[in-house]
Amino acid sequence: MAPDVEFNMELDVEGVDCDSRDWDVQQHKAEIYAEFERRLKAAFPEGVKIHTFEYGLACKPG
Repeated sequence: MAPDVEFNMELDVEGVDCDSRDWDVQQHKAEIYAEFERRLKAAFPEGVKIHTFEYGLACKPG
């Protein structure tokens, strides 16, 4: 059991960049979660349980 795991993934979301407001990012939650879930199913075909899901921008400086 992993009590707290962090995943980082690159995902191009139309209208979102490093300067986007958090509110604008949150408007894409369903789209982002669907891609996250697709990637998890590919990596862990036996299945996983997700109890909480948080996300945000992790932009590289520069």
